[in-house]
Amino acid sequence: MSSAQGRDSNSLSRDIGLFGAVSTVVAGTLGAGLFVTLGTASSTTGPSVILVVVLSGVLAMSIATNYSWMATIFPAAAGSYAYISRTFGSRLPGFVVTWSKWLGYMAADAVLAIGFGSYLQVFYPSVDAKLAGFALLTVLFLINLVGSKGYSVSQNAIFGVLMASILVLVIPGSFSVDASNYQPFFTGGFDGFLAAAVPLFYAYIGIAVAGQMGAEVKNPSRNLPLAMAGGTAILIALYVWTSAVIYGVVSDYTVLADSARPLATAAEAFLGDIGISIVAFGGLLATASSVHAVMAAGIKMPYSWAWDEVFPSFFVSVSDRFGTPHFSLFTLYAVAAFLTFWSTGLSQAIAIATFSYLIAYFTVSVTVLYILVSDTGLEQRAGFDIGYGLFATAVVAIVGSGALLTQAYQGSLTVYVPWMVVGLVIFGIYWYLGQQREKDIEAILDTLPGVHSDDHDPDVGLVNDD
Repeated sequence: MSSAQGRDSNSLSRDIGLFGAVSTVVAGTLGAGLFVTLGTASSTTGPSVILVVVLSGVLAMSIATNYSWMATIFPAAAGSYAYISRTFGSRLPGFVVTWSKWLGYMAADAVLAIGFGSYLQVFYPSVDAKLAGFALLTVLFLINLVGSKGYSVSQNAIFGVLMASILVLVIPGSFSVDASNYQPFFTGGFDGFLAAAVPLFYAYIGIAVAGQMGAEVKNPSRNLPLAMAGGTAILIALYVWTSAVIYGVVSDYTVLADSARPLATAAEAFLGDIGISIVAFGGLLATASSVHAVMAAGIKMPYSWAWDEVFPSFFVSVSDRFGTPHFSLFTLYAVAAFLTFWSTGLSQAIAIATFSYLIAYFTVSVTVLYILVSDTGLEQRAGFDIGYGLFATAVVAIVGSGALLTQAYQGSLTVYVPWMVVGLVIFGIYWYLGQQREKDIEAILDTLPGVHSDDHDPDVGLVNDD
């Protein structure tokens, strides 16, 4: 069997529709931000965190637009890896950008699974949060094992119920807002305002997650932009609305800043005990949906590296029955399950995840700008054209994510640097083996990870070879 035939036999099926892609972005992100960050981030800036949400949303929408545009050019698995490697004709920069994200995905799944267990304790106090998280990981592992269609159906169901539970909270809360609770609006000056930006941006950290599943989304030129840009717009609206409500119903913002479950604290102020139950139920759904989306997206990176022959080949294998990259899925599940019981350092791993996400957002936005100002011809393959608006989103994303990187790197480098060394050693070994076997790198880069050759026209301009 030729190398091309082997890739085609391991390509992925486009089973995720528009609603499934939107639910991946929205429901897959809410667990990371809505139920904790909107409250705790106010510790440095007070109610003005509402304004930080808006400004972070502008940055998030710029990034989502950039990713949406790139996704229509390269509708492949692993998102940023494919965008960067195919634009610059080299596997190394894409690998460097996404290697640390893989660690972040596995750590995020563990943290969110434990979060699920902590919300379950509201209803069943005797439940062990780690065991509950492990059980959730196992159930979602089995769902993902049967393919993207099972993932899409289950994620859509969770998304629908989750949205209903949030609206049950924020709609009545809107009628209980007291404008005087927003005063004083700024409590920490400019430094305090800026300090809230990094944790608040974490609330948008999953905006591009649908791009990881670009090879599985139907009609990607239409559905991927709608999912990422449209899903981000929904997130911005939900975050602004919710933050306006919780700071409007609580007279002292420090109560929210110091609360382990700030949304529940705010809900109790106008709904009593039933408010806590509603938020806990929403928290269960939000954390479960986030674990689900992160698991489905995280398995695409080692799959794509193996597709490009810079990682062990078995990671690209898909099951004959379900078409799922099962080795990649099992690896993520096993590591995340292990981390739920060995939680030391998870907070640092999440910090690294945020740092690595920002690196990816910065690099993809630079890639967009490069395509726009160079003569690659790639922009002609894009599914939409917003003229100079794309220059604006690229610049906003580069400046914004670059500014956040100056804050996010703190405390991350002690793990990030050794992890990158490990990744570069692995890449170097497989690059060397490829050189020895005289692999045709250009032919590899003419493919798209996860996409059957019949569905991809490789006639694009590449800058240089690996």
